[in-house]
Amino acid sequence: MSAEYRRVKPRAKYAEIEAELRARIADGSFALGDLLPTEQALCAQLSASRFTVRQALGNLRKAGLVEARAGVGTYVVRQTPREVITHSMSSFEELLRYPGETYRRDLSVQTLKTSAQMAHLLGVPSGRTWVHLTAMRLIRVTDAPISWLNAYLRPDLADVLDLPNPDGASLLSQIEAQHAQHAAEAQVQVFVGRIDDEIAGPMQCVAGAPAMIILRRYKAADGEVYLVTSSIHPENRFALNFEFQKQTPTV
Repeated sequence: MSAEYRRVKPRAKYAEIEAELRARIADGSFALGDLLPTEQALCAQLSASRFTVRQALGNLRKAGLVEARAGVGTYVVRQTPREVITHSMSSFEELLRYPGETYRRDLSVQTLKTSAQMAHLLGVPSGRTWVHLTAMRLIRVTDAPISWLNAYLRPDLADVLDLPNPDGASLLSQIEAQHAQHAAEAQVQVFVGRIDDEIAGPMQCVAGAPAMIILRRYKAADGEVYLVTSSIHPENRFALNFEFQKQTPTV
């Protein structure tokens, strides 16, 4: 009687270190906000090269478990890996909307008049009355927050905020359905910012961490701005993927 044995490929050293650090983060040995040992200390503790330790830490950053801050070190920001939503776009309509696996949770609504600074942000005259919504966008399956939303609506369109929204539809979709107001033009800006103290807690991240900010201004056919949204995405939680094809002219 013969037995067959399959050779098991040994796990790479960086994967072993990553697994050990993940386990220590999960069981609270490294709590939220704790600094991990320095690369030099980890090399000594785990008998590994600096390159190997950096590979392990890089994978922990990609998983959203730790973040690195220059001059401070690497600290724990989550105990479980977070999901990253990738938004693939190939058309104007897809550019304006979030993927269907996410939804919006409204937090507060207030009416305000635009200051000079806010008017510059919105691209409208100062002194105008707008309705300001704060909300979060989350992943349906896990309820993990992927962005903080500041939205500014023209007052005559703000009644959409009082309507039932069980599917968590976007403001753009709600306004289209309720008022037949369609975006004839959209201005989209993407830039890097930081998470401030106000939203760090609800967004389950550390104040001062890097963030991707997407600013969208929607204009009606007459060129008037009727909706502005500013979405703040902590790093490694949301990705934009643009896919456009060049049209070959017909002869």
